[in-house]
Amino acid sequence: MAHRIVILLGFFTLCWRVGCGESNKYNEYTLIRLQPSSDLHIEAIQNIEKRFPDLEVLKRSRSYNDTTDILVPKNQLSPLRDLVKKEEIFYDVKENYGRSFEAINRTPRRRVFRSFNIFEYHSYIAIQEHLESLAKRHPDLMKLQTLGMSYQGRRMKLAKISSNPNAGNPIVFIDAGIHAREWVAPAMAMYLIHRLVSDPDARRELNGVDWYILPVVNPDGYEFTRTNQVNRLWRKTRSKNGLLDCFGVDGNRNYGFKWAVSGVSKNPCDKETYAGPKPFSEPETQMVRNVMMEYGKRIKLYVSLHSYGQYLVYPWGYTGDFLPKEWQKLDTLARMVSEAVESAGGKPFRVMSAGKWYPAAGGSDDFAFGVIGVPYSYTMELTDGYEFLFPERLLHTVLPQFYEGFKVFGAQIRSEFAPSRHKKDFPTSESRKL
Repeated sequence: MAHRIVILLGFFTLCWRVGCGESNKYNEYTLIRLQPSSDLHIEAIQNIEKRFPDLEVLKRSRSYNDTTDILVPKNQLSPLRDLVKKEEIFYDVKENYGRSFEAINRTPRRRVFRSFNIFEYHSYIAIQEHLESLAKRHPDLMKLQTLGMSYQGRRMKLAKISSNPNAGNPIVFIDAGIHAREWVAPAMAMYLIHRLVSDPDARRELNGVDWYILPVVNPDGYEFTRTNQVNRLWRKTRSKNGLLDCFGVDGNRNYGFKWAVSGVSKNPCDKETYAGPKPFSEPETQMVRNVMMEYGKRIKLYVSLHSYGQYLVYPWGYTGDFLPKEWQKLDTLARMVSEAVESAGGKPFRVMSAGKWYPAAGGSDDFAFGVIGVPYSYTMELTDGYEFLFPERLLHTVLPQFYEGFKVFGAQIRSEFAPSRHKKDFPTSESRKL
């Protein structure tokens, strides 16, 4: 009898942690993709967001013929459809959206002891253990720097990849996963680390350039999205508001440059764009800031990996009214990266300034560019067509395609900033365009 009680207690504890029997509310939601083709359509969509404040906007249009994707609960579907038809906005529909969610991969303990498949989504623990393993197997190329602890106490480590750590080479700094639900971003970061340290042909990418990669900026939120399907679309961190029973901050609205001047919510219970009580209120964004400040003189390229929409955008993000004077350099390199990805069989990126369509202040790319002075700073939105549920089975195809774009990034930093002895074996950006 006592044995049975222990089993039942264990079961109820597990249910409390992962939500056994909790229905997935998104099963009854409808995904509507609105496709504007005029300024009037854009204005109408903005009014829709104001009229229906409880809608979950997964993605906003950044240009004509680019969709705004909205999750609509059953009780608001009919009035929203009527309004969209009245405004004559083209749209398509995916019903019972939550039923398309793949089963949550909780990575049972036994999986830790088999090889790490770079084309799978992994738990944060598995990611950290694989980083430790790579650092032990390739001590001549990779070191780990402990940055601190997340809000919930998860240790965060920066992968520092270099063939000559004492050379003072320019740094390419990449982070991923500040938005918890965007699983493909940490997968891409881990693939980059894997290629740079494990692929002999990739070693030339380390000549004259060091690569610093933080694969999961928001580990608490990332693990929260893995607990059950109800949490799969969580975006923010998991810090607790002191006054309200609300959790989390949008980490990409939390950086201390033009903080909260546009495109943010000041409501702690807002599920998407709450900017936090102050800049750098989150330990996770503090750690990224500290990396930038510690290595700022050497960081020549910063890329924050996100999903979805297949965008490659640059500052300014806080405004679309004007561009930095260096915008043409940023734009040219982004288009070269897009061409490389497309040549490898991937989809081209939409290239523009981040604030061109909807301004959003407090982003990491603006902070890197505007405060630290990083010459090239980007947000890269990976994948299109699957929202935040990019299928694991397609990672094998798209990650190598995106990698070709990062080779172009590295070549540009090498040709422009590396010591001269490393430049002669690589074509310059100008020669590649001929």
